[in-house]
Amino acid sequence: MTPDYIEFHGIERPDAVALVDRGRAITFAAFSRDVRKLTRAVRGLAVPRGGAVAVGCDDLYTHWLLLLAFERLGVAAATFNSSEGEAAAPLQAGVDLVLSEPNVPAVGARRHHAVTKEWLAHAFALDAEDEAHPLPRSPDDPVRILRTFGTTGSRKQIAHPRSLHDAWITRWIVLAGLTHRSRLLLTMTFTVNGMYACASACLRAGGTVVSVDIRESRDMVRAISDHGITALVLAPIQIKHVLDALPDGFVRPPSLTICCFGAAVSETLRGRALALLATVVIDMYGSNEAGFISSMRASRDDGISAVWPGVCVEIVDKQDAPVPFGDMGRIRVKTPDMVQGYLDDPAATERMFKDGWFYPGDLAILHGPRRLQVIGRGDDLLNFGGYKFPPEILERAILKNAPLGDVGVCSIRNAEGIEELVVGISEVRCDDRELLERLTTALTPFRVGHFHAVKLVSIPRNANGKLQRDLLKSTVARGMPSRPKT
Repeated sequence: MTPDYIEFHGIERPDAVALVDRGRAITFAAFSRDVRKLTRAVRGLAVPRGGAVAVGCDDLYTHWLLLLAFERLGVAAATFNSSEGEAAAPLQAGVDLVLSEPNVPAVGARRHHAVTKEWLAHAFALDAEDEAHPLPRSPDDPVRILRTFGTTGSRKQIAHPRSLHDAWITRWIVLAGLTHRSRLLLTMTFTVNGMYACASACLRAGGTVVSVDIRESRDMVRAISDHGITALVLAPIQIKHVLDALPDGFVRPPSLTICCFGAAVSETLRGRALALLATVVIDMYGSNEAGFISSMRASRDDGISAVWPGVCVEIVDKQDAPVPFGDMGRIRVKTPDMVQGYLDDPAATERMFKDGWFYPGDLAILHGPRRLQVIGRGDDLLNFGGYKFPPEILERAILKNAPLGDVGVCSIRNAEGIEELVVGISEVRCDDRELLERLTTALTPFRVGHFHAVKLVSIPRNANGKLQRDLLKSTVARGMPSRPKT
C-alpha cells in the first residue's frame, strides 16, 4: 500500500523530498503525517469500507492526500478535473460521496462534501491517526475507479482492486527502473491511471515526484532541466511536441527515461528522442482493464515487443480460434489480476470479456512465443479499393514527411458511396503547395487514391493521448465541403 511506503521512507529518510509541488518541497515525513491526518478527517465522512468516492481538487497535494487516505480505509477513489463539467456527471452520480473544492462543480452527486480552506485547516490540525492498530486490508479491496475511453471516446468505468493496482505499480518500478534517485515529472493529470500509477511507483521506490505548471511544451522542457528530471511518461504526440520545443543549445540530460503509451512510437520519433533528449525510450502496450501486456525498449522499428511475465496473449480469428505464428488477427489477453467487466456497461462487458479473456480491440501478430507486434485498432482499419491499412501507419508516414504539429486520418464516404481518405492536420509549417507535395509523397506507396486534407486547430485526443477517431471524422467532415479533393 502506497501510504506504507511513504511512512517507511519518512522514517528511514525523513528529510528526503517526496514531492515538489510548484516549488514547494514536501518531505516523506511530512507526506506520511498528512496522509494520516486526512485519513482521520475523511473517516468522519462515514463512507463505508468497500464504497466509492470521486475527488475533484485542482490542488495536487490535497487531491493526492485524499486518494491515499481513502486507499488506507479500503474505499475506492476516482479522479475528475474541474474542466470536465457535465462530462463528470455519470461518475459523480455513481459514487457514495463526491469531494471537491468550491470552484469544482459537483454534478449529479448523491452526497457532496466541499473541500474548503476551513475544512482543510481543521483536518491538518487533527492528530495523525495512530498506526499502532493497522487497518484491515485485502487484495480485493477497491482502490481506484477508472474511466477508460478507448479510441471512440465512449467512457466506461472499471474498478481496480488492490491486487491490480499494486501490480501496475510494481511493473512501473521495473519498467522505468525507478529508485530513490528518480525524479519523475507529472505530465498528465491523475485521471490518466498510467500517470497516477507511475507517480505512486516513484514514491514507493523513494524517488521524487515533480509538479509544475505546464501550459505549453516549453514549460516541460524547462522543468526537465531545472529539476533534474530522470523519468517522463508521455504519449507519442507529447514526445514530438517536446522535441519541437527544444531550444538551440539544449543540453541533453545525462540520464532520462521516456515511457510511452497510447500509441506506437515511430522509428523517426524514437530516433529523434534518443538523439536529442532521452537515454532510453520504452514503448508500453497495455490497458486499464488488463494492466501491462508488453513493452519494447530497443531502438529498432520492427514493432515487436516482449510480453510481460504472467501475461498470456493469443491472436485469434473471427471465430476466436488461435491463428499460427506470423498471422495477423485479433488480440486477446489474460493477466493474473485483470478486471472481469465494466461497472456501467453490460453490453461492452459481454463484447470485450469472454471466457476469462479480455479483447482490447487491436489487431496484432505473434512472431513466436511472447514476441508481440501490435498493428492497430481492428475497428479503425481503412479499406481503399481492397487495400487495407491501419490508420496509424499512414499517420506515421505523414509525420515523417511533412512539417506538422499533429495528424489524424480517417475515411469518409463520397457522393458515390466510395470511402476516401481524409487527413486532418494541425500546426502546418509550410505553404499549401509544399504541403500537398509532401502529403502525396507520403501516401503514394499506400495506393489510397484521392485524399482530402483539412486543416484543424488541433487533432482530438483523449487524456491518454489516444486519437478520438469518431470525433476526428465528424470534425473533418464539417471542414470538407469547400475543399477540393486532390
